[in-house]
Amino acid sequence: MEKHIADGIRAMLVAMATGTRKTVTCLGFIERMLRNERFNRILFLVDRLALGEQAEEKFKSEIVHGVNTLAQIYDVATIDKPRIDATTRLHIATVQSMVHRLTEHDSGQSRLDPDLYDCIVVDECHRGYSLDRSMTPGELEFRSEAEYQSDYRRVLDHFDVVKIGLTATPAAHTVAIFGAPIYTCGGSRTLHCGLDLR
Repeated sequence: MEKHIADGIRAMLVAMATGTRKTVTCLGFIERMLRNERFNRILFLVDRLALGEQAEEKFKSEIVHGVNTLAQIYDVATIDKPRIDATTRLHIATVQSMVHRLTEHDSGQSRLDPDLYDCIVVDECHRGYSLDRSMTPGELEFRSEAEYQSDYRRVLDHFDVVKIGLTATPAAHTVAIFGAPIYTCGGSRTLHCGLDLR
C-alpha cells in the first residue's frame, strides 16, 4: 500500500482471506501513515455498526507503537460520534451515516468538504455495495443519474482522497472501483503471503 501511494496511485484493493487479520494489518498501516504525517485524517468506512464496533475495539486494544494503542496515540472519533473536530485523526463511520452527513446540508447544515479526509479505508468492501444501475436513454429524460448511484459510491466519489478497499473476496464491483488487488494473501494459519500468525 505504501509503495502504491508513493507512486501516486489513489485507489487500491487489498485481498486477504478471512482470519489473516485484515483489520490489524490496516491498523498498522494507519498508524504509520499518521505518525509519518503522510495523512492528517483517515476515514475507516464500514457498512454495518457491528463492523465499526469491532474495528473500534481493535483500535483500542491492539498495540501499534511502543506500548500504545492507536486510540491512545491519536484522537479517534468512534462509530457513535457523528461529528468530528479539528483534532480527530481517525474517524470510524458507516456508509449510511456518511450519506446522511452528505445530504443534511439541505436542512441548513454545512456540507462535508471533499478534502476533509486524506484517505478512506473501506473494510469488507465487497459486502452490501451493489453496482450502480445503468439507465436506458429513455430513463435519462425523466430521472436523475444520482437516483441510481449507490450510497457507497456516492461517499467514495465525494472525497478526493486515497481509497483503499479491504476484502477477503474481491468481486467485480469492487475491482471496478479500486482496481485489481495489489496484494493477495490466502490461508488461515500459515499464510501464503509469508506471514505466520500462529
